[in-house]
Amino acid sequence: MNAPLPVNLMLVEDERVIAFDLKNQLQSFGYKVGAVLASGEQAIDRVADLAPDLVLMDIHLEGALDGIDAALQIQTRHRVPVVFLTAYAEDDTLRRALDCRPFGYLVKPCEPRELHATIQMALARREVEVNVERSEQLFKLALDAASLGVLEWRGDTMRLHGDGHLRALFGDRPVPLDETWEVFLSRVDQDDRGGISGALNRALDSGDPIRVEFRTAGNGGARCLEAHARAYGSSPGERRVVGILQDVTQRRLDEEALRRSSVVFHTMAEAIVISDRQRRIVAVNAAYTRITGHAERGVIGLDTEAVLGTGHDDAFYDALVASSGTGYWQGEVLCRRASGDCFPAWQSISAVLSEAGRVTHFVMALSDFTAIHQIEEKLNHLAHHDVLTDLPNRLLFDDRFEQAIEQARRTQQRCTLLFLDLDSFKVVNDTLGHAVGDHLLRAVAQRLRETLRRSDTLARLGGDEFVVLSGTAQPDDASRLALKLLNALSEPFDLGGEQIRISASIGIAVFPDHGVDRNVLMRAADIAMYSAKAQGRGRFRFFSEDMSERTQERMQMEQGLRRAIDADALEVHYQPQLRLCDRHIVGVEALVRWPHPEWGMVSPSRFVPVAEESGIIETMGLWVLRRACRDIVGLANSEGGQMRLAVNVSVRQFLNDDFVAQVLGVMAETGFPAESLELEITESTLQVIERSAGVLDALKRLGVSIGIDDFGTGYSSLSVLRDLPIDRIKIDRSFIVDLTDSDDARSMINAMLTLGRSLRMSTIAEGIELDAQARLLGELGCSEGQGFLFARPLPLDALRRLIARRA
Repeated sequence: MNAPLPVNLMLVEDERVIAFDLKNQLQSFGYKVGAVLASGEQAIDRVADLAPDLVLMDIHLEGALDGIDAALQIQTRHRVPVVFLTAYAEDDTLRRALDCRPFGYLVKPCEPRELHATIQMALARREVEVNVERSEQLFKLALDAASLGVLEWRGDTMRLHGDGHLRALFGDRPVPLDETWEVFLSRVDQDDRGGISGALNRALDSGDPIRVEFRTAGNGGARCLEAHARAYGSSPGERRVVGILQDVTQRRLDEEALRRSSVVFHTMAEAIVISDRQRRIVAVNAAYTRITGHAERGVIGLDTEAVLGTGHDDAFYDALVASSGTGYWQGEVLCRRASGDCFPAWQSISAVLSEAGRVTHFVMALSDFTAIHQIEEKLNHLAHHDVLTDLPNRLLFDDRFEQAIEQARRTQQRCTLLFLDLDSFKVVNDTLGHAVGDHLLRAVAQRLRETLRRSDTLARLGGDEFVVLSGTAQPDDASRLALKLLNALSEPFDLGGEQIRISASIGIAVFPDHGVDRNVLMRAADIAMYSAKAQGRGRFRFFSEDMSERTQERMQMEQGLRRAIDADALEVHYQPQLRLCDRHIVGVEALVRWPHPEWGMVSPSRFVPVAEESGIIETMGLWVLRRACRDIVGLANSEGGQMRLAVNVSVRQFLNDDFVAQVLGVMAETGFPAESLELEITESTLQVIERSAGVLDALKRLGVSIGIDDFGTGYSSLSVLRDLPIDRIKIDRSFIVDLTDSDDARSMINAMLTLGRSLRMSTIAEGIELDAQARLLGELGCSEGQGFLFARPLPLDALRRLIARRA
């Protein structure tokens, strides 16, 4: 078949007559002769511009280059086929001509038809070569696009040939690859070489396709490669194995990451639910089944809300995925188990977006809050009940007392308060020990419960003090109730083989006869109780105005306290706070002391309540803060940093409008760093602070830390603890006393420590008196402690000496 015309030819002939004759012959066959040139240099210069389909080249030309040299450059640079047309056919000329792989060789003179046939054969051969080159190019582009390498093992040479992405797979090896099988194996990880050889043998034996995976050795880090190959040829000399090679390192890393994610998904403690855009469940983990009772196969394809019943409607999800939304929500919900029971849970929902920004799935995480709520209920019970006797504590009693007064006021009736104190209880503690004393208190509480009516309220205020709130309307009824209680307590108590007899003194105050305010009535009943003790104990007394001696003493204490503050006569002692793991001093607590010129060292338990009732506590608290900051600034802890200072703050002091400004002023005046100052508030104060959280936020912005003192004895809820910026909780000493002997005490402390860790709060225990207590607290996870085991509250000079000795 003739090549399509016109075909563009370039004729290189230095004899003009011959050139003219050849041109006419070529044109007679329909060829286009683009140029007739006389030298090899001209041919090389013009070939790019003319772009001929074929070059007819004489060998012996004028100039430095002959036709063979010119043809070699033309083929190398421009890939244009050359047919030699020459009068010479010597062996040397033929050998040289063969080096440039000509498309034809005609000896002049030649027949016109022979010339035409040679040109057509050359063009046909070139067309085939172009198609082959195009196929090879497409093949290489495909290999490049797929990042594949091609390998061929030949059985006759035992060598490996390769091309494609081998450089990326094997490092800086030359490409195309041509090496022995042994060299190739040397670049395979030693543990995988046997597998590679075995795969080659299997391919040769079976002729079936094989797949083998192996790791490379060296070359800048091992890679993971995957080969797919097959054997071809039947005779030993023709046997070869051809295959492709791909780098699957990233794929294997991704698969490993997916496996790890799958392990996390299936083993994490939170329930995980994955649903599609329509909120149909597509996957759940094992924790989901454990928490809800729903098996995976039973919920796949179901609507999440239909299964869990958390109350999220379409509007909720529309808002979640809206452009103005965050695509994330979390909060507490009520979920439904497979049994139909509901349970509280903390739920988070995240929208999963595609690369185009469209929602494809929702991921829901659920944490069962049942245990947390149980702990909250337990802590709430602890906050309102006495740990030892399980009676209502002062906080709960005060609330009930207020309600009783209000009801009596509305109905114009009386209500009666009985203040009961055990006589000589201290003797029992000192002679028989605190364990027996605690046993006695529990027995007293039980006997009082059995004696009272269900409508009466019995509470323990602390120590050996109990109070009874009764709705009796007449004084005679109150007298009979008091006698009934005294008679009940007069019976002996059997305490583990010990027969103990005790008595009690009771003071009685009646609303509205002795006061219309809870505090006034409590004070009146307290005064009456002390009057009963003074009368000989084991009896009761009603409050009367002539019992004002105790009131007078409190008045004297209040006035003396005011004078002491004005005269700068108070003192601040400091109790070290230690890290339990290494017993290093990391902080101190400032404790106010009052050395009275006549009464001696007055106990804080006597003058602090007076200060709180009279309002002096604000002035005294500011005085203590200023003195403590001035004393401790610059004092180094065991690690060389500024010693942490903890200062107690009363409710009245905290509610002062200028409190934050006062703290800031004291720090500026004394130079004490805010990050080393910790203000301690009692747990019962939280119910007040909840309404003034802005004060705490302002203190936190200054850098001041906030601690909860006497934790476990007052009121607190998880929501308050979670939402307020609390840094540290201090476990009250009442929980430490029975720590080494009581499983209940350990359980309570463990619950507090667990709560502290879950809320990311530090913990410190006070009242540590035994080394066993300190060790057990450390084992339970309490980080710091203070108490007589380490040091009593010390004046500043004594504190400095203690720190110097321990340095």
